[in-house]
Amino acid sequence: MTFNSTLATLSLALAASAAAAPLLKETLATGFRDPMEIAIAPDGDFYVVEREGRVLRVNPNTGGTFVIGEIAVQALKSTDSKSNYAREDGLLGIALDPDFAKNQRFFAFYSAPDVSAHRLSRFTIKNGKIDPASELKMLEIPTERENRVCHDGGSVKFGPDGMLYVSIGDNTNPFESSGVAPIDDRADRTERDAQRSAGNTNDLRGKIIRIKPTESGYEIPPGNLFPKGTEGTRPEIYVMGCRNPFRISIDPKTKTLYWGEVGPDGRDDTDKGPRGHDEVNQAKVAGNFGWPFVIADNKPYPIVDFAANTIGKMTNPAAPENHGQRNTGLKILPPAQPALIWYPYAKSDEFPGMGEGGRNAMAGPVFYYDPSKKYNILGKEDDRTLLTYEWMRGKIFKTKLDANEKVEKLEVFMEKLVHPMDLEMDNDGSLVLLEYGSDWYFNNNGSVSRLRPDDGNKPPTITIKAAANSYSVDNAADPEGGKITVTWYLTEGVTERKLGAGSTVTIPEGNFQEIRAVATDDKGSVGFARIPLASSEELPTLGLELGKIKGKPGFGDTVNFKVNSDRMPDAGQIKVRTRYIPPTGHDSGGPELPEEAMKIATASQCLACHQVNSGIVGPSYLDVALRYSGKADARTHLREKLKNGGVGVWGEVPMPAQAALKPEDADKLIEAILALSAGMTETRGTQKGSIRLTPDFGAEPGGAWEISAEAPGYAPAKTRIPAK
Repeated sequence: MTFNSTLATLSLALAASAAAAPLLKETLATGFRDPMEIAIAPDGDFYVVEREGRVLRVNPNTGGTFVIGEIAVQALKSTDSKSNYAREDGLLGIALDPDFAKNQRFFAFYSAPDVSAHRLSRFTIKNGKIDPASELKMLEIPTERENRVCHDGGSVKFGPDGMLYVSIGDNTNPFESSGVAPIDDRADRTERDAQRSAGNTNDLRGKIIRIKPTESGYEIPPGNLFPKGTEGTRPEIYVMGCRNPFRISIDPKTKTLYWGEVGPDGRDDTDKGPRGHDEVNQAKVAGNFGWPFVIADNKPYPIVDFAANTIGKMTNPAAPENHGQRNTGLKILPPAQPALIWYPYAKSDEFPGMGEGGRNAMAGPVFYYDPSKKYNILGKEDDRTLLTYEWMRGKIFKTKLDANEKVEKLEVFMEKLVHPMDLEMDNDGSLVLLEYGSDWYFNNNGSVSRLRPDDGNKPPTITIKAAANSYSVDNAADPEGGKITVTWYLTEGVTERKLGAGSTVTIPEGNFQEIRAVATDDKGSVGFARIPLASSEELPTLGLELGKIKGKPGFGDTVNFKVNSDRMPDAGQIKVRTRYIPPTGHDSGGPELPEEAMKIATASQCLACHQVNSGIVGPSYLDVALRYSGKADARTHLREKLKNGGVGVWGEVPMPAQAALKPEDADKLIEAILALSAGMTETRGTQKGSIRLTPDFGAEPGGAWEISAEAPGYAPAKTRIPAK
């Protein structure tokens, strides 16, 4: 695992709504690779699963992070990042056995590498590591993986009664249905038809199942949607009619199930159905929540004949019908249940507190005020408050529920988070937050943090430095001026060794992965600093050879190049760029948005989908700048994109309309983005060729040319040569 070598604990008081006290965010561990779900053990340790298969344990008291094993999974890999196969597969969820303290068992939901199926398995940890021989394969759900299918769900949770809930997505390609219901009944469109999955009572996809684990497998508890033995149904189904039920939570007192439902992309109501909405759903009892036949508060879709492109019968939410040719279950479905909360890309009339922008709904825990706990993140007046969160918008919301568990009030609780992925209530009353990281795939900056009320005692800060085999404190400070004690730890496999306290420490002989300093103030708050001792796994590296150059190249000259590697990427994925760096060194670290433009992008939630020099959901700003460089209509075109949104230019994921962005702010942002390409040129899709350096753009001569080669899944190659 890669860690920052400086301060790993960032404490930040984040103001919530005016009615709530500020929260303190204490980052406990960083460097996770696409983390998916977190579980809290009785002893206080955290267990985290990553998309590509690693399982990790985190000691929140020392900041220690330990890889306890890896589950072989089918998943999208960085070495083939453009693949349309298994786009969202991987290790998706984890839950600890209710008796974990004694039996060390956990349950994982993952995409099996040996069959095209999702698998629920039970594993046992022995001597701190996963015992591969302990795997009990409890359930397999056949899936399609071709043709850009997605929506896997994958959240795993135990209820207070020991029932195990697992969410499964509809396993459907949503990109060819115009943002409405994917009910394409044509013979060759299997992966585009959610009637076969979410709308099928005889299929576990597009469902939340509820089972009771046993020593050798599982039993069906009473109260599921279909009694065992009902023809054309699966008895494991608790909730059906789900599109992508991504993260779930169970009320510890009422056993009510909550989940966030990631909805379709339709921006406007059309004759083929309503615009897309995300949902937060609530199931007090088993039920059908309607997808792909209804959405939101039971807004119905008509049955579309995709072959003839004609509109057929409108769905009756009280008795949805599934006559799809791939439906193997009941034709008349249970009544559709409306969502608890629903919202589109635009402002919501019903729930204005949700704001507007990208959508990816998640459901977290229900808060109950408890004066016996160390922390209460909300006041007594907020007893029975549902916490939800938004992966795209980077926010946590609080929804006050009345005595009947209906929405009483909804407002923002915390914001400016980096793709919140899971949110769990710890035993002391604090919240444990798992942040996925900044990118859509292949992160190495996922993190785990604790959220607690700001009691005025902020954690100490500490940095450390190395000299030969000794390590020492570089800087340590307590914000309140209190006394600090520094304790040193070494990570050694799946355990850690305490070295002692003091400002300097020497490492003994051994095979260690990390040295870590824990600063503790006189009130018990802690801060962490760490330095890796073992080299992390490295990506294959590209090489870049330049042709013979006579003298120093100047503006407009041509440079020949050749890209090489021990294992070459596909030539179509290679891009070669040149960039002029003035002799002052300005911009030597890479293009950046000016501060004013960055503030606009941050306030408008643009950074949830874009970064300056890396693609996330959408393209990087630099890619946009280079594509539109020199085009006369660039500003007009981009202004329309910001105002109305769009899809198809950079991929299938739509860009939300930024209708709330003031025209003058939009113009400032566009100018700043287009300015990123100043002094740059680019060529794509070739391993060998030539590239012309930028024409003179008024920069001071005598600087340097930076020439780089990049490809997904490879460490880039960069070189600099003097400029004329």
